[in-house]
Amino acid sequence: MKKYYIIFTFAILFIALQSCKKGLEENPKTFVSPSSFFTNADSYEQAVLGIYTNIRGAYTQNPMMMREMFSDICGAPGNAEQAQASYENNHQPFFYSVRAEWSNNYTIIKNANFILSYIPAATLINADKKALLTAEARFLRAYAYFQLVQFYGDVPLRTTPLTDYSEAQSPRVAQADIYKFILEDLTFAEANLPENAPQQGRVYKMVATALLAKVYLTMAGYPLKQIQYFQNAKEKALLVINSGKFQLVSEYAKVFHNTAYTTESIWEQLFRVDVGGNAMQGLTSTAEGFVPILKPASSFMNSFPVGDQRRTWGIQDSYIGPKKNTLAPFFQKFVNTSFIDAGTTPSGIINNYSIPFIRLAEMYLIAAEAENELNGPAAAYDYINKIRARARINKTDPTNVPDLTGLTKEAFRKAVYMERKWELHLEGSTWFDLKRTQTIDVIQTMRGASLVHPIGTYNYNWYIPDSEILNNSIPQNAAYQ
Repeated sequence: MKKYYIIFTFAILFIALQSCKKGLEENPKTFVSPSSFFTNADSYEQAVLGIYTNIRGAYTQNPMMMREMFSDICGAPGNAEQAQASYENNHQPFFYSVRAEWSNNYTIIKNANFILSYIPAATLINADKKALLTAEARFLRAYAYFQLVQFYGDVPLRTTPLTDYSEAQSPRVAQADIYKFILEDLTFAEANLPENAPQQGRVYKMVATALLAKVYLTMAGYPLKQIQYFQNAKEKALLVINSGKFQLVSEYAKVFHNTAYTTESIWEQLFRVDVGGNAMQGLTSTAEGFVPILKPASSFMNSFPVGDQRRTWGIQDSYIGPKKNTLAPFFQKFVNTSFIDAGTTPSGIINNYSIPFIRLAEMYLIAAEAENELNGPAAAYDYINKIRARARINKTDPTNVPDLTGLTKEAFRKAVYMERKWELHLEGSTWFDLKRTQTIDVIQTMRGASLVHPIGTYNYNWYIPDSEILNNSIPQNAAYQ
């Protein structure tokens, strides 16, 4: 793994350097031209690996304000900059979170577009290798566009490298066309990625299949409401479930607090202590010295079924700190409690627990939701009840997270929405789910008078960052104007 850290660093430095503004007169001596970099077959793979560097940006403070804190699972945050205003629905287009999510994903797209422009003419790699690297880059580009379109709605569609800053002033493209492009990239990736990843953390065929399931489910919901895609979502989810490549971990707690893939992992963000760690410890720990922005709401804590590990293990509300004090409730999913027990301050902590991007449990929940929408709940119970059975503290006690049965289609729909919150909280999709299911009004119900502005339909998109409006003449989302 050591050599890949070096590869990642070099590739990103190279890509960043090549994209500097053309108008600069000076030629920096540290500049590496494409002709100097692409000198052997391995150099093309190095450039593709470099795209992954920005993927980890999804689980830092600013993006997590938008993905998880602005939802009904989280209570009032600690006194972190701009967090309280975001919680109160008083966020602004200049907020770090609004800017960071945009810039991070367009950096992924920029780097993917760059390498994709060089692979076709490459003479140092054969056709099979070209297809593999192209599929990997196109998957990562699709992933970034999937984040952007969910957060911001219509966004610029950039498919080739920018040769001049003026080209950044491209118009916003309708969401339906962005999703069409995402499907094209992911379909190519699914057909051309390898069956197995060269190493954990890189994508392979079943990652593309699983992401397609998520994309189709999203397209079936708001705002596109292309309900025919429930069928596609179900088919892709079942391809993953029935592939034989994955198996649910026996206990919910064992899904987390790992530094490598489990049998349930489809795609995960891995961390290494010597090159930085998982930021979620600092975002969720309520130990002395921490300023958490992701704190469990009391209504969410009280919503779980009886005998649910996802509550008793997943949310700690009576944890005794090193000074024999009871800590404020905290999500335990990504918190290493040994640091709490030792009284370690934030500056001394590097948490290297991995974070799932996609795991098998979500495929069962996608299959359950899509099956219910297509045919009602009769055949959907099997999928959702597998997840509920795993959550039981006492597997032999039917009163612990009891199997669902006898529900109407509407009741099952509400049940699967809640199941996703209980199972997948803090994994980056909570706000996306509120949007696609048009249930964002639950934030109004929960936060009420603490909101500076009431929740409305405008909340289904975030502000376009002020920097894009100023520098690239991109118009603001109309509802915010």
